[in-house]
Amino acid sequence: ETGDMKSAPLPINWEHPIPVDEILDFPIPATASHLDALEEHVDTDFVVAEDIAQAISEPVNNNDHDQTNVDDIISADVSQIKIVASGNERGMRLQPIVDKVVELSGSDLPKVLYVGTASFDRTDKFLRQTQAFRDMGCEIRRLDVSEGETVPTLDEMKEVVTEWADVIMGSGGNTLHALLRWKEVGLDLLLKEASLKGVVLCGGSAGAGCWFSSLHTDSLRPDNTKNKEHVLNELSEEELADWDYTKISALGFVNAMCVPHFDATGTNGMKRSEHAEEMMKKDPTTPAIGVENDAALVIVGNEAFAVSGDGKATCHVIVPCDETGDMKSAPLPINWEHPIPVDEILDFPIPATASHLDALEEHVDTDFVVAEDIAQAISEPVNNNDHDQTNVDDIISADVSQIKIVASGNERGMRLQPIVDKVVELSGSDLPKVLYVGTASFDRTDKFLRQTQAFRDMGCEIRRLDVSEGETVPTLDEMKEVVTEWADVIMGSGGNTLHALLRWKEVGLDLLLKEASLKGVVLCGGSAGAGCWFSSLHTDSLRPDNTKNKEHVLNELSEEELADWDYTKISALGFVNAMCVPHFDATGTNGMKRSEHAEEMMKKDPTTPAIGVENDAALVIVGNEAFAVSGDGKATCHVIVPCDETGDMKS
Repeated sequence: ETGDMKSAPLPINWEHPIPVDEILDFPIPATASHLDALEEHVDTDFVVAEDIAQAISEPVNNNDHDQTNVDDIISADVSQIKIVASGNERGMRLQPIVDKVVELSGSDLPKVLYVGTASFDRTDKFLRQTQAFRDMGCEIRRLDVSEGETVPTLDEMKEVVTEWADVIMGSGGNTLHALLRWKEVGLDLLLKEASLKGVVLCGGSAGAGCWFSSLHTDSLRPDNTKNKEHVLNELSEEELADWDYTKISALGFVNAMCVPHFDATGTNGMKRSEHAEEMMKKDPTTPAIGVENDAALVIVGNEAFAVSGDGKATCHVIVPCDETGDMKSAPLPINWEHPIPVDEILDFPIPATASHLDALEEHVDTDFVVAEDIAQAISEPVNNNDHDQTNVDDIISADVSQIKIVASGNERGMRLQPIVDKVVELSGSDLPKVLYVGTASFDRTDKFLRQTQAFRDMGCEIRRLDVSEGETVPTLDEMKEVVTEWADVIMGSGGNTLHALLRWKEVGLDLLLKEASLKGVVLCGGSAGAGCWFSSLHTDSLRPDNTKNKEHVLNELSEEELADWDYTKISALGFVNAMCVPHFDATGTNGMKRSEHAEEMMKKDPTTPAIGVENDAALVIVGNEAFAVSGDGKATCHVIVPCDETGDMKS
């Protein structure tokens, strides 16, 4: 056009050579007409998978559908959706993330289709971004559609996208350019078709954000071009920094805004995380998922989890607070062994709704005891033959032998074989039916999966009873059926015992648990799920991060604020007339040893003995007898009683 010269330095960090003809075109810009005024296209709608996103975030029971129309097919096939979205390109070369892509593909050597449109189909980018899969020996093909003259026919694209590929990798680079080209050539719809056939969709940066309903992008960055090196050569530092992030639509498989490079700062000096939060304040219609460099969000059907490529990086969920308009964010744990529902992940920073949580300390004196008669029968056994079996007291006395409790000092205890074996033995079944009551952990699925792991590995049938939130509470008849008629074992989760006891009292579950105990159902659990069966317990329920959205709280409070709390004693259901002290050998985040604090508490109120249960141990109660079980061969239980003469504690 001008006759002027364009020059660009060749990078010196290439690990592989690229074709000479590409090198000779190195300073030449891409030809797509939209690149002349890319900002004019930021409002283009690229969503093609809204129906899939809805099925992912609102899972349905496929058995309820007659497989005759598109909506039903989407519902049936949502389990096929597999996405690995990395915060940066390098993530797709880190082994934990690569391993997850390979695992999801179902092949040891998946066939990988690389779509490098966002990086303008540059060979140097292709070689770098597919390095890990080439090193494995995978067959890899390229689909080049950035320039008009390289676009295959629609039939050729359909064959390689929907029939050949096990994995489709989108490159990093300019997402807006990629989405415009995909829409122009029809590749967007082929990618949707491939997803429903179980092809893994993956990529880093632009190759991550393209799968979401929207993304936070640097597509308008002046050097986010094919001939980046030429632009860097021509513009001043001030010109290179003169740009802003923008929000654009994307393909829409996940109904959230993706923020790749979440922990990075752009060349404009703006932190991605902070800018994304400010953007959401202006348009808080959808949640956001921030993916740090070297991390990835993995989505399988309607479930998701974070994978760390370096053992530290993770993903974050950002949602608006309905009351204040401020943003709430929370990092996703990277130690989950199983995915959890996408809808739960998108609610991850949101606190539980129970009104008592606004001032939980006001409820520490609430009386939760419902099994005082059972406790009396356990601690003062009577000769049943002396009774005429005609009233409640006599029935309690007669049935006290049915009481079976396994109270572990921590949640992990319920995954240790000696303790699990005792629960199974007491249930009278090789594969007991286990009812998990996760109220103390606010019915979080990650807690459910971890705490029931041992029983799921055995093949036990497991049901959940979710009563932490009002809208999930079954009817009383439904609860009665599952608690008193179906379950062989009832497991209470760890977490916030005071919250759990308040909810159980509100919905009538406390009395159903008592009824179940008299039918021989095994009552068990660790931490809160241990202490709840006693007449009282030593609890950390007022700990500021003992909440549903713990990760958000940890993100917001200082170390001093997180340590500013005290243990308290609360009433519990009352099956055993003693104060339970779970985590007896542990020290809280407030720096206080549980054992020492419990003894000081007993000096002030020495009315009942205490039983301290160490981490990895359990107290087992059968009728009016009890013993300790060690999960690791060392941990045990302790009995603490006041000395009548001195007032000191004896343990």
